[in-house]
Amino acid sequence: MGWKAFVIIVNNPLQIDNESLLRELGFKNLTKIEDEPFEVAIYPKDNAIYIGNYKDNLLICESNAPMQFFEDAQTKTEKVLTKQFPISEICSIVLHSVVNLWGYSIIKDGQKIRARAGSAEDGTFVDIGEPIEEEAELFSKATINENGVRTYLFEDIDDEPMTEDQVGENFVFAIWKRYFGEELDRADDLLFETILTGYSYDNNTKKIDSTEQKNTSGKIDQKPWWKFW
Repeated sequence: MGWKAFVIIVNNPLQIDNESLLRELGFKNLTKIEDEPFEVAIYPKDNAIYIGNYKDNLLICESNAPMQFFEDAQTKTEKVLTKQFPISEICSIVLHSVVNLWGYSIIKDGQKIRARAGSAEDGTFVDIGEPIEEEAELFSKATINENGVRTYLFEDIDDEPMTEDQVGENFVFAIWKRYFGEELDRADDLLFETILTGYSYDNNTKKIDSTEQKNTSGKIDQKPWWKFW
């Protein structure tokens, strides 16, 4: 995996003031910074957030907010966005090649219909909802062993079966096509050249200070999965 991406997609959004939206999401003390093309904004620096539109989709790029879509309970980020865009489909995607982190989450009509995420260290640790159309081709290449471990075999790759964290990137690319008509790694230059408006914000207003977080079993993890950097 070689991609790093942290993006929230709001499909066919209602018109809204972008700065007001960011403040409601919890980004305080916004300060205008240099605008950047999507190819830069897709992997934003700390304390930076970028927002703009492409092909009838609102794009929000920030390193923490997309992570909030993979919790069992609805987070503030999800609540704000579903309130502001009640008839829009809302998708979060995350990729980080250093640890094979991957994930995608889709909210439709205010309900989370699909969410999957994983990493090299933890395997697939989020799997919510039923498979959707965009996943079908990749799932057709998978087998599940007696231990419930899923592996993938690609005819054009003469190698050992691939683990799910090695294929997670492919799933994220396929989900991207749901909104833009083409997979992320095959997108044309118009996407990557699209300029997004940039802001910095006070890190203390968005930072999650606790190093403890409940996992799906209700226990406390000392090292939350999203703390990979």
